[in-house]
Amino acid sequence: MAAYCRVSTMEQKKGLGMDVQIRDVTACAIEHGFLIDVLFRDEGESGAAENRKQLNRLRRACKRGEIGVLIIPALDRLSRDVRIAENLFWMLEQYGVQVLIADMPNYDATNRRDVMIRQIREAIAEDNRKEIIERLWKSRQERVRKGNAPGGNVPYGFLRKAKGFLLHVTESEVVRLIFMWDAKSVNATQIARNLNAHGHIRRNGSAWTGRQVLDVIARRELYQDGIIRYGQAQGVNKALVLIDGNQAA
Repeated sequence: MAAYCRVSTMEQKKGLGMDVQIRDVTACAIEHGFLIDVLFRDEGESGAAENRKQLNRLRRACKRGEIGVLIIPALDRLSRDVRIAENLFWMLEQYGVQVLIADMPNYDATNRRDVMIRQIREAIAEDNRKEIIERLWKSRQERVRKGNAPGGNVPYGFLRKAKGFLLHVTESEVVRLIFMWDAKSVNATQIARNLNAHGHIRRNGSAWTGRQVLDVIARRELYQDGIIRYGQAQGVNKALVLIDGNQAA
């Protein structure tokens, strides 16, 4: 028998998930008189993602006939998308895999009412995911309107400080060099060569390329005017200005 558990990146950051799920599937297995032979665990994976490393391994194992019983801690661990979840249940049924759901202890796949309840819960899980995304989107837009960082990756030239940005001394100097050369009509490929020749490396430790230089130049409104965008929302934070507009034009 096998078990499948999953936590998303957000759940990992909040310290939720995997240990509790393993405990739940283990208890479910014992209650049904089984021992878990193999545990498939996806960490940092969205419930709306269809292509997950461990889920794919599970699919292949089921196809080979290696799994007769599968335990999941809850429906939303399998997926937060109704279509994906139903496709997975259909696949498991085709391969003759019995599914046990830890938080639905009386679930019976042959009982149409149980299946209906399962599908309703799948729909609720999908709606919850969409609601979380919508709230996050609105929250980030509001932060941007107030001149704060929306979250996500930190633009080159800054460090993250709480929910805002802090000047990165070394990176900010590289940004100024890029715009200085750009103002002199030096092309991006040559700017990258100049940076590499002067010993400047990217944040990940690799050499600069023309494309990476263009990525910095594309953020001109942030570095020149302190403008932050997220979707249709826009805000201004003059503390983020790194370059003089007249010099960078």
